[in-house]
Amino acid sequence: MTKVRTCPTCADMVSAGDAFCESCGQTLPKDPSARTEESGQPDRVPTTPQPSMSEVSASEAETMVVERPGLTPADGAPTAPQVSLHGAVRDERVEGGGQGDEDADGAGEPDEELSDWEAVDLQITQPIYRNPVPPAPGPEPAGALPAVEVVPEWPPPAVGSNPVAVDNPELCVWCPGRVVDGYCEKCGFLQPTGRDHVEVRAGRAFGVSDRGLRHKRNEDAMAIRVIEDDAPRAAGTVVAVVCDGVSSSPRSDEASRVTAETGATVLAEQMRQGADPREATGAAMTRAAQAVAAIADSPSSAPACTFVSAVVDPATGAVTVGWVGDSRAYWISGGPVSSASTLLTRDDSWSEAMVQMGALSREEAMRSANAHALIAWMGADSGEIDAHISTVTPTGPGAILLCSDGLWNYYPEAQDLTEAVPGATAAPLEGARTYVSLALRAGGKDNITVVVIPVPTEQGGPRAAQL
Repeated sequence: MTKVRTCPTCADMVSAGDAFCESCGQTLPKDPSARTEESGQPDRVPTTPQPSMSEVSASEAETMVVERPGLTPADGAPTAPQVSLHGAVRDERVEGGGQGDEDADGAGEPDEELSDWEAVDLQITQPIYRNPVPPAPGPEPAGALPAVEVVPEWPPPAVGSNPVAVDNPELCVWCPGRVVDGYCEKCGFLQPTGRDHVEVRAGRAFGVSDRGLRHKRNEDAMAIRVIEDDAPRAAGTVVAVVCDGVSSSPRSDEASRVTAETGATVLAEQMRQGADPREATGAAMTRAAQAVAAIADSPSSAPACTFVSAVVDPATGAVTVGWVGDSRAYWISGGPVSSASTLLTRDDSWSEAMVQMGALSREEAMRSANAHALIAWMGADSGEIDAHISTVTPTGPGAILLCSDGLWNYYPEAQDLTEAVPGATAAPLEGARTYVSLALRAGGKDNITVVVIPVPTEQGGPRAAQL
């Protein structure tokens, strides 16, 4: 019988043998009842496949209010990842731990009779809330003047889930309290950061990224570049990158930001210099991998993330995508005369590897708790990886959609995405916002990032032949 425990960070239910929480990605304390050592299997990252939420309409998503405490290519189908089971072992990623040895109020003495899990189960922890523990008052020196409490000037109270605007970063946006280490000493709430919700409007491409409802920070990142119309080469070309930080790695939010910005910058530079889109994509992925590896303290403490990019050529309608990990690129059809909607990438995941090797059917692989475990990523501990690059020439109108698994966990099929937001190709910014809203309504268990690139772009170009 599977024993069920509670995650100490997000209070979600987890199994006793899990190494870290599926919902928030935090490392879980060791289960004292486990008597056998880990077997070193490559599929130790439990992730349950999420059901499709295609029954949620776009109109419902646009009107909802989410409260928080806060194509086939010309040379055939996209190449399947060349996987290595040895590369799938990630011992340094799965380390048990956790304190859990103090009383629930944080004021008592450690109880040696309680195991880590038993101590954790005595606590109730909200995803973005920390119970403030005021320091014990010490004796005042003789002759000292009584302390005068300074009440900071603070705007009117926050309304609902909307924080107030506070100029002083040391003041809480939710109440008249002081902020220490990102949390308010008075109300205990985590303070918003600049990446909790981000929108990018680049004229010919649009992106929206959101922290979601369960994570304490946004570990996704995106970057978009549009080459000038008067550029001597690649005029009007759009390049975009989406990265998803690996939650079990340190500083995963920094990893995704560095990788996305480096990848998009190099990709745009290569295109301006007249490089072939496939060569430019390969160069950008190499430089991005080097950049994220450079921020690691050591191979055993290495920030890591996924990577997916797109280059859209308005002159030919060709689209070149590159990826490592499980962030995805989709072609979203804009109508009956357009190429059918389809997934343009293949995940670097345990389930996909099992299917490609013929060990399991897709249905059997996706039923596994390890279905979404990564076998390739960008980081100093990734080892040698194969960058996947594919070029397609769809018949428009339509759009390229890049996204993290915060969206596709709920809408895995291309047709589901197309039907969920029918106007995404004509109104890409509103479409990206609606996709994020749908994912939030479906549960918002992960960070969510969506980039929509209309094809052809505004500059236009000859329509490609029907595939």
